[in-house]
Amino acid sequence: MKASTIVLLLLGCLALPVFAAEGNTTAVTPVAAKSSSASTPANNSSGTAAPSGAKTAPAAAASQPAAKSTSQAKQDGNAAIAKAAAAAAKAAAAAAEAVEAAVAASEADDKEEGDKPAAATEDAAAATEGKGDAVKPEESAKPATDAAKSTASQTAKAEPAKAEPEEAKPEKSEPVKAEPAKAEAAKAEPAKAEGAKEEAKKADDSKKPVATDADAKEPRKKRPARTKTAPFQNKQVAFAPSANVTFGDDIDDEGKCAKEIEKYCDDVDEGEGKLADCISEQIDASESPEGSDDAPDISDECREEVFAYKVQRNSNINANVPLAKACKVDADKFCNVTWFFGYKSGQVIACLRDVKAQVSKPCKHQLFKVMQEAAKDIRADPMLYEACKEDTETLCKDVKNGGGRVQACLRDKRMQLSWACEEQLFRQEMENADDIRLSVRLFKKCLPDKRKFCKDIEPGNARAKDCLEENRDELSSGCKEEVDAMIERRVRDFRLDSRLRSVCEQEIFNMCAYFGDLDDIDTYDSSVINCLQDYSGEIKNGECKAQVKKYLQLASQDIRFDVPLAEACFEDRQKFCANVPPGSARVIRCLSNSRDNLSPVCRATLFDEEVRFSENIDFQYPMKTACVKEIDRFCKDIPHGSGRVIRCLQDNKAQKEFGKACAEEIKAYEAEISKDYRFNFRLKKACQKDVEKLCPGLCQTNDGSPCGGKVLRCLTDKIDDIGDEGCKKEVYYYEKMEVSNFMNDILLAEACRTDVDNFCKDVEPGEGRVHKCLRDNRKKLSDSCRREELLLEEKEANSIELNVSLLKACKAERQLYCSAVQPGQARVFRCLAENMNDADFGSGCKYQIVSKLQRRQANWKLDPPLRKACKSDVLTYCASEDAANSEDGLVYQCMVKNFESLSNGCQKEVGRAVHMAFFVWAPAAIITHLCDDDINRLCLADRPNMASRPGAVGTCLATLLEKQDRSSARLLVETAGNPKLLSPACARLADIAEPPNMKQAFESSLTFALLKDHLENIEVATGLPTVTRDTRGNAQGVSLTGWMAMLGMTALIILVIYGGYAGIKRIRGLPDRDYTLVVKQQHK
Repeated sequence: MKASTIVLLLLGCLALPVFAAEGNTTAVTPVAAKSSSASTPANNSSGTAAPSGAKTAPAAAASQPAAKSTSQAKQDGNAAIAKAAAAAAKAAAAAAEAVEAAVAASEADDKEEGDKPAAATEDAAAATEGKGDAVKPEESAKPATDAAKSTASQTAKAEPAKAEPEEAKPEKSEPVKAEPAKAEAAKAEPAKAEGAKEEAKKADDSKKPVATDADAKEPRKKRPARTKTAPFQNKQVAFAPSANVTFGDDIDDEGKCAKEIEKYCDDVDEGEGKLADCISEQIDASESPEGSDDAPDISDECREEVFAYKVQRNSNINANVPLAKACKVDADKFCNVTWFFGYKSGQVIACLRDVKAQVSKPCKHQLFKVMQEAAKDIRADPMLYEACKEDTETLCKDVKNGGGRVQACLRDKRMQLSWACEEQLFRQEMENADDIRLSVRLFKKCLPDKRKFCKDIEPGNARAKDCLEENRDELSSGCKEEVDAMIERRVRDFRLDSRLRSVCEQEIFNMCAYFGDLDDIDTYDSSVINCLQDYSGEIKNGECKAQVKKYLQLASQDIRFDVPLAEACFEDRQKFCANVPPGSARVIRCLSNSRDNLSPVCRATLFDEEVRFSENIDFQYPMKTACVKEIDRFCKDIPHGSGRVIRCLQDNKAQKEFGKACAEEIKAYEAEISKDYRFNFRLKKACQKDVEKLCPGLCQTNDGSPCGGKVLRCLTDKIDDIGDEGCKKEVYYYEKMEVSNFMNDILLAEACRTDVDNFCKDVEPGEGRVHKCLRDNRKKLSDSCRREELLLEEKEANSIELNVSLLKACKAERQLYCSAVQPGQARVFRCLAENMNDADFGSGCKYQIVSKLQRRQANWKLDPPLRKACKSDVLTYCASEDAANSEDGLVYQCMVKNFESLSNGCQKEVGRAVHMAFFVWAPAAIITHLCDDDINRLCLADRPNMASRPGAVGTCLATLLEKQDRSSARLLVETAGNPKLLSPACARLADIAEPPNMKQAFESSLTFALLKDHLENIEVATGLPTVTRDTRGNAQGVSLTGWMAMLGMTALIILVIYGGYAGIKRIRGLPDRDYTLVVKQQHK
C-alpha cells in the first residue's frame, strides 16, 4: 500500500469528530411544498441515508404536514448524533487496525522478491484455516466517514462497515423503515436521485459503492463491465508456435466462473491470468483444511474451466504471455533446439524447467508458477499427462483432479505403473524436490508444522523439507506420515535429495564410481547412498559427511529408510514382526531378537547393518533417546563417533545420578556386543590385525551369524600375546564387562544358564553379584559352569580392575599404599598383601585379601606370577595333575614334591606361594594342612591368638626351622619322638617357604666377606695391593699385580693341567677315587 493512501486514511479518521460536530449544529426546518432543489443536505426527514459525498433529494412541497416542532426535531437529532458518534468511534478503531495492517503489508511488499510466490500460497492456505484476508483500509474507513456525514438524519441507523474475515466486501447499511408518503416523495424525483448517486461515485476514492438504506431493497450495484481485450496472436518466442490469446490471456469473466469472479475477484482486472490466479487461490483455499465452514464455494464447472485454461496455457510457451515475455531471452539461449529435434507440446517449458537454476530472476518467478500449477494438476504438465494417461484411467479413475491428488495416487501405486509414466512421474518429483511448495500434499498437511518449527526457514534448496526432517518426532501425525514417505523415496534414489546431490557430487563420482547423469531420469542406482555410508569414514567434505550421517541415522531408526535391509528382510518382517510399527528401531530390534530364525539373506544383511550402526550413539536410537540427560551430564564435551559417547556412558553407569532407563539400555548394548567382537566398533577397529594373527578361522564372515564370543575368548586367553596396545586395552575393557555381568560372557552365560536358574535366579545381574553367587555354590555347579567360572577367576586374578568385590573393598587402601603400582600380573594385589598388617589397613579389604590368598591354594592358575613362571615345569612334571582340572591343590603338591627339579624361577614362585599360604594359615588349608599338627603343638599351644594375626604362624615356623639343626632335620628318623622338632613333611614345607633369594643373598655376602678378609691379610703380610678401594677406603674388588699376578697365572695353569688330566681319566674309564662312598637315605 502506498504511503499516501495511509496518510489519507489517518486524515479521514481525524475528520470524523468534525463531521459529528457539524451534525450537532444543524437545524431542522420545514420545507415548502413547491421547493425544487434547495433542500438542506443531511437534514431531511425522509429517512434515507445518502451515499458517500452525495446530497439527499429535497422534500416535495405538496407533502403531508408532517413537520415536527423544533424542540422535537432537536431531540431526535441529538439521538441520531449519539448513534453516529458511536459508529464513528468504531470506525476509527477499525481504521487504526487497517492502517497497521496496511503498514505491515507495505513492508512485506518492499521485501518481496521474484522467487517468493510462497507468501501468496501460504496466505491462501492460512485464509482457509483462520479468517481470511484482512479488510482493505479504504473499505473500513469510508463507511465511517459517510455515517458521520449523515448524523442529522433522525432515522439513520447506518453502522460502520464490518471487516469480513474472508473477503473485503462492500457493506450495506441496515434498511430503515420510511413513512409511505415520504417514500413516495423520494420516488417522485428519480432523476435528481441519480444525479446525487453520480456525485457520490465521484467522491468515492476506492470506487467501491457503499449500500445505502434506500439501496438495501435493491441488488448490490455491480462494477462496470471489464474491458474486453481482442484476441491476438502471440509469438514472443520465435521458435515456438504462435498462440491465439483470448481475453488478454485470462479466463472469461462472463463464463463458467462468472459467479465466483463476482463474489471473490470483483476487484481483479482481466488479463495475463489474473482472474485465473485469483480463482486458483480460492480453489486452494477450498481444499485446505477440508470441511472448513469458511472455505470458498467453487463450482466444479468453474474448476474445470480454470484447469482447462492452464492446461492449454502450459502446452505452448507463447500461450502464457507473462512467461513468454519473462523467459524470451533464456528460451533463445538454452532451449532453441526445435530446428533440429522438431517441436513437441510443452517442450520449451520443460527445457526451461531443466535449466531453472540458470535463468533470469523474472523468468524463474514465472516458471515457478507454471511448476506450481503442474504440481497441483497432472493435466498442466503435458509430458507427464501424456505418459500417465492410461495409468491414471486404470489406477486412479475415481481420484479428483487438482490438489496433486492424481500424482499422489500414482506414486502410491508406483509398482504398477508403466515405465514411461514412472519415468515422467520421477522427473516431476526430481524437479520439484527443491521447494516444499511444489510438493502439494506435503505442503498442505505440513503447513501448520512448518509455521511452528520452521517459520524462519525460507523456501528453496530443500531447506524447509530438511527442517521438517529434523523435527519429525514432534510433527503432527499427518505431516509425519508425508515426511516419512518423502524420506522413503529419497533413500531409494539419492537424486530426489537436491542437497545431497549437490554437496556430495565429487564423492558420488569418485568413491562410488557412478557413471550416470545426476539430472538424467534415465539413469538409476539405488546403491549410491549405501556406498556413501560404507565410505563415510573416508569422506573429507564436511557438508557431504553430515548428509551421509543423516541418512545413516534415519536408517538406524526406521527399516523403511534402510533399503538393503528392507528388501532383504521383507518376508521375514511379515513373518516375525508384522505387528511391530516402524520407527524407533522397533522393527530392527524385533528382527535381531529373531536372528536364529531369519532367512540367510536377511540375517547377513541385518548383521552388516548392526556392525555399521555400532560406530556412533546417533545410530543407537533407543539408547540415545533413553540417555539424553546422562549424555548432557557426563558426556557433554565428548565428540560423537568412534563409539566415544557410548564408552563414556559405560564408564559412568555406576554413578548415583545415572538413570535406570539409560542403565538398562547400556546393559542391553553390552550384552549385544558380547555376541560378536564386530559389534564392538572400538575393539573391532583396534584388534583387526591381532584377530587375523591370533584367532584365524574362528568366525564365519559371510553368513551373518555372530561368533558367539569365540574370538573374544581367544583374545582374552592370549592377551599377553597381543601386539597392539590399543587392542590390548580394548580386550581388557571387555574383560571388565565380563566380570561385572555374567551375561556379557556369552560362553559362560550359556554354560551356566541352568545353574543360574537353580541357585541365583533372585540375584540381580551386575557388579559381579551373579558370579559371587555361583562361586558360593561352586561344589553344586555343573562341570561346564564350574570350568567357565574358573577361567573367569583366572582373568580376575591378573588385575584388581577385574575383581569387582576386591576393587570396591580396597579402594582406599589401594590409593594409600599402592597408588604408584600399575595394574596387571597381580602387582596391586601383592602390594596390598604386603601391607595387610599395617595399622591403617581396613578390615574389609583385609578380609578380601585373605579370602583370595586362601582361594589360590585350590588352583595354581589363580596365581598369575606362578602360572607364568611354572608353565613349562608343570607340563614336564605335573601334566596329569593339571589335566584333572582339580581344585584340591594337586599341582601344588606335585611341584612341592619335585621342588629340587624345578627351574629357578619356578622354585622362587612356589616358595613365595607356600610362604603366603603360611601367612594366611587356616586349619585344613590345601597347601599347609601337613603342618597343622606342628602348628597346634609348637605355635598355638602357648599363643592361641597367633592364628588371628596374618603372618604370625609363618614367623613361628621360620623361627623353629632356624633353631632346629639342619643335620638333625635330615636324621629325624632317629629323633622322631622329639616334641620340639618339626615333622619331616612340615619341615620341608617350611624350608621351601623361606624366600630363596634371601638365603642366596646371605650366603653370597658371607662368601665375599671371607674372601675380602683373606686378601686383606695377604696384603698386610706381603705389602702387595690385592684389593681395590674407593675414596672412603671401602673394598670394591680384587686386583692382582706383580708377583701376585704371576702366582695367579701359575695357579690357573696348574688348574688347567689338572682339569685336562681328570678329563682323560674319565674318557678312558679309569677310577677316579680309591674309596667307597656310602650314602644313607631317609625313609619317608
